[in-house]
Amino acid sequence: MKIAIIGAGLAGLTCAITLEKHGYQADIFEKRGMVGDRFVISEAMFSMFHTPYKDAVKYFSEIHDIHLKPSSNLQKIYIHSENETSFIEGHLGFTNMRGKHPEAYEKQLADQLQTKIHYNQEVSYEKISKEYTHVVLATGDAMDTKKLQPFDVAFKATFKGAIIEGNFIESETHTFFNNNFAPKGMSYILPHSDTEASLVLVYPQYPENEALDKEELWQKCLSECAIRLDQEIMIVKEYSLKDYRVGKIQTPRIGNTFFVGNCFGAITPLIGFGEFESMLTGIYAAHDIVGIGDYEELVKPLNQSYHDSLSLRRSLEKLDNQQLDLLTKAIDNKTIESLITNKNINLLKILGRLVHPFSRKA
Repeated sequence: MKIAIIGAGLAGLTCAITLEKHGYQADIFEKRGMVGDRFVISEAMFSMFHTPYKDAVKYFSEIHDIHLKPSSNLQKIYIHSENETSFIEGHLGFTNMRGKHPEAYEKQLADQLQTKIHYNQEVSYEKISKEYTHVVLATGDAMDTKKLQPFDVAFKATFKGAIIEGNFIESETHTFFNNNFAPKGMSYILPHSDTEASLVLVYPQYPENEALDKEELWQKCLSECAIRLDQEIMIVKEYSLKDYRVGKIQTPRIGNTFFVGNCFGAITPLIGFGEFESMLTGIYAAHDIVGIGDYEELVKPLNQSYHDSLSLRRSLEKLDNQQLDLLTKAIDNKTIESLITNKNINLLKILGRLVHPFSRKA
């Protein structure tokens, strides 16, 4: 077999590592000059979204021999609405760094790889598919997928973010659901350390949001964060992103081409993270290539998880600030908290099925 992986992100790298563990090597092509060649940001793997795998780091290490060093163990999540605040406590997951940070997950994965990565190589799928028996499309760009098959875009999102300085607790994160500055979206703070954090504002680009002043929303977000954290927010570096597509492919595999990571549709619509899902698609594609799994069967739970996540998002988008206050207040309940953190109950799956019991085609 002659295997090509286009893209050296989380999915492409985990695919390459898994192939190596089974005695195969792939040619890895990355159009940028290094892994993680983008802005620095903190992300998270929330255990509540990965049932029955409550500890993603342990799962990757013990089951797949892929080792990750997170920034922090997440112990507390604050949920803020316009007038209410609640929190959830427990072993809630992990935070980690992405991008050009020296401890970014991309760099950690690349260090576990023996295969050479071919940098500054913007190759075409058309040419690669003629030269290789198997192609793993892991570019992270849904538009690359659309050239080969339908990609059902649930929504396009606008991001405004910054690295901020202040006083933080590494094991705690803050989320904000407030339509005054995050219309049908959210904002969150994920610490890098006790003195630095990522602040992100993200909302969907629906027609009713397009006319809104992005900078005005951002300033309202900064003001709200300063009030809730009771400290001044010092911005170190800002970034902005538009037209970020969250969606799903129609077919995970066409012939011997495997769609992984964002090219598969690994971003969870509810909160916008997808690291766990991206790495799983890379592993599953490798298992199919080496003959120990069926990619289309292996990703079925991911398809259903996407469906449940999108269903819950659509429900949240319908809530006004008063209803978000009621929901936030309801979470401040030990019974609800225990249901959310219970490792044997996938509450989000149950709620997703109740909201939208029928599977979507894409």
